[in-house]
Amino acid sequence: MCRLFKIKSRRLMPAAFHLDSSFVSHPNSLQLLTLSNVFPLQIMVQYLLITANVGSLFEPDARLHAAWVKTVADQVDYVDPSFFVIHLQETGGKKFTECSQQVPIIISRLSTALPKFDLLRAYVDIDYEAIEYTALGALCFIKRSLWSSVSQFNFHTKKYEQLTSPKEVVTHGLENYPYVVKHKFPKDFWPSIKWGRKGYMQTRWKIANRVFDFVNAHLFHDESNLALIHENPQLYSQNRKRALDFVLSELSAMENGCTPLLFVFGDLNFRLDSRSFLNRLTERTAPHPVEQEQMGSLADGLQTPTASLQVAAHPSENLRRTVSAIEFRRESDSDDSQNSCVLRIEKKKFDYFNHKKLLDDWQSYRDDDKEAENFKSMFEMNINFPPTYPWSEDPEDSETLMKTRAPAWCDRVLMNKNAFGLVKEGGPEYKSFGMETCTGDHKPVMLTFNI
Repeated sequence: MCRLFKIKSRRLMPAAFHLDSSFVSHPNSLQLLTLSNVFPLQIMVQYLLITANVGSLFEPDARLHAAWVKTVADQVDYVDPSFFVIHLQETGGKKFTECSQQVPIIISRLSTALPKFDLLRAYVDIDYEAIEYTALGALCFIKRSLWSSVSQFNFHTKKYEQLTSPKEVVTHGLENYPYVVKHKFPKDFWPSIKWGRKGYMQTRWKIANRVFDFVNAHLFHDESNLALIHENPQLYSQNRKRALDFVLSELSAMENGCTPLLFVFGDLNFRLDSRSFLNRLTERTAPHPVEQEQMGSLADGLQTPTASLQVAAHPSENLRRTVSAIEFRRESDSDDSQNSCVLRIEKKKFDYFNHKKLLDDWQSYRDDDKEAENFKSMFEMNINFPPTYPWSEDPEDSETLMKTRAPAWCDRVLMNKNAFGLVKEGGPEYKSFGMETCTGDHKPVMLTFNI
């Protein structure tokens, strides 16, 4: 919403008035003062930033589309912003070759559900055959009342441009598009796995004479639950730090003499400190590795340190022992391992004996969410909402966590010091939403404030 500040004074004229000839009392008087000279006006702008990993939405049956659009639109209506940005990750989903064609459709449906916004800028990378494919999207909705106060940065000409056409949706060729910076992270950032779609996308705006950088980032996930226990607990967080440090360095090089209000919001994949979190869950238990024999070099678990693959004359000689799971069991005289197991961890399984309690007691492990502290130049509002991942993808069971990963606050809104200072004074609200709706395995996160 836009509001006008009126300057308080003992001799203020009415907010609306006409200046006539009687205001100039002498022919030699100074030129007639304009209203803007008498009353410098500041625009109060309500902002809404949302990040949403939408990978689960894109299935052949598109069954989650309608509920997701309504959930987002209801949140926008509740806030009633003048400037609304939503960052998307994993557009097109896992079956992107089949489902990327759904992306323009869901953008159109969201735009239709938000009739108060006259202008839309949508930049969505669904060009999956391109080397730099990231599956990222940035959708900017602007009310007509704000048009004259908004200009968009052209990264090619290094100039700000006024907005003209009401709606613009770009899905291909974003690598060379002048209003967007988009990069996939270099392959050598994580050479041990398949080169994925992780990267970042940046847009820059001047709104009421303030410069904003909105950056959509999708950082590396945890590939294996077991690796966090048996190998380096910081294995994946170190990769995420390297990636986000790269983004911040690139942004700093592009500041072009100004210090923008920087907002980095996306699926940052931040995870709990595995050591402290597991200590909480497994107190008074003992770990029991579950080994299995596997053929060849494609074992799904972790190889035991003594294992080595050698060509053998007989297949049985090519067996290796691997840790396929770890069970944390209560110590007892009974050999009933099934009933004594508190937590079972596999490569892509995190099965706690009381998963509902794990969700209900999320505040008890908030202190284990430490990864954002690795970025000293970035700030965040206090988190007072449940983990945003991994939620059930089943519409009939959408209010539960899946047993695939440990719960985590993956979806975040970070900002630099300048932005944080203004947001704190702007009546901020920072929360996740869609708790009663299936929005996929991630819950959207929003930050709203006024400046």
